[in-house]
Amino acid sequence: MNATREKIINRALELFNLSGIEYVGMRELAADLGMRIGNLTYYFPTKDDLVFSLSQAYTASNTQIHIDLPVKSLYIFLKKNVLLFENGLKYQCLMLSMVHLMEQNTRIASNYQTVMQDRVSGLVQDISLLEETKYVKFGSEDDKLLIVSSNSLQNRFWLSEAVLSGSRQNLASQMTHYLRMKAHLFRPYATKKGIDDIERFLNELD
Repeated sequence: MNATREKIINRALELFNLSGIEYVGMRELAADLGMRIGNLTYYFPTKDDLVFSLSQAYTASNTQIHIDLPVKSLYIFLKKNVLLFENGLKYQCLMLSMVHLMEQNTRIASNYQTVMQDRVSGLVQDISLLEETKYVKFGSEDDKLLIVSSNSLQNRFWLSEAVLSGSRQNLASQMTHYLRMKAHLFRPYATKKGIDDIERFLNELD
């Protein structure tokens, strides 16, 4: 990546995380970077272009986490979610402004459905693998669907809930609470070795 482009993206992410995407304009970003607005718009003609680039980087980094850590146990599944939560924290501005972005940025909106379908499909595969390897056992397909849906919702909206419960400034300290919650979601369906994995994961969080 071009060094100037990377510098813009990195600083935009910092400012967006600090104040919110809606409250940082391109002229403010250019001034913060010590750049002329024309130089900034050479790389990103509009703010939507810049935010879309950030969303692409977020999607790519999440995809790499899934590639690097294939699920072989419930413990690994939970550990992978630590990395996904940390990545969400890094790109928190996107998560916290999701509704606004879906309404305002057409490229993000059109890309969202494809990304979500891929993520849910991957989650279904992970849960099915945990069932096949006897880390979890479901009494019905509805139970399995509940776990998939609960995990998907939590991954997308835990940051919003954390802000409502606390503040934007202490999100990192709240992350453990939501990871513990994720682990406990599996308790009603976990087998003996699944429970062992949950306990191992929770002990490491403490």
